[in-house]
Amino acid sequence: MSNFKKRLIHIAATLVVAIFFIGCSSDEAVLPDISNIAPKPVEVSINTTIIYSDSAVLRLKIVTPELQRWTNLETPYIEFPKGLHLFFYDSLGNVESTLTADYAINYTEEKRVEVKHHVEVINGKDEILNTEHLIWLQKEEKIYTEEFVKITTPDEIIYGDGLEANQQFTKYRIKNIKGTIAVDEDSLQ
Repeated sequence: MSNFKKRLIHIAATLVVAIFFIGCSSDEAVLPDISNIAPKPVEVSINTTIIYSDSAVLRLKIVTPELQRWTNLETPYIEFPKGLHLFFYDSLGNVESTLTADYAINYTEEKRVEVKHHVEVINGKDEILNTEHLIWLQKEEKIYTEEFVKITTPDEIIYGDGLEANQQFTKYRIKNIKGTIAVDEDSLQ
């Protein structure tokens, strides 16, 4: 083998070894920390109306400025970060009661909805429930709260701490009643 070929092989071998050592280092590779990256909803819907029916009979309508569906978490849920307006219908298609709130979250697997902030429920008897937190158990068709409640009827205003009612808010029981004020219809006009 000629000296030129030996030198060429030696140079090539040295370059390969140098490249190998440059490519390898004793420092650990720095990878981005993804542990603090917040999950994102799998679906976002703006200005949405959802209609639920049973056997072609309208049962419930939801109107919301924003809906976020979170099915990529251990406990999936649907969030209404800008509030919602619910309409409950009777078997004839008439509005039986309404519910509005500034925030809501629906735990879909548990069939439990929580509404918060400026919650108002109005039934067909013109009775109005105001509270800051209300839980709706869909399977049991029941709503309840342990928070302060104010119920305004055509005849009186009732205050209490806590309430249990059917989901239409046509039958209810107020816990720990704080006071009742009779309403004089003539003084309201």
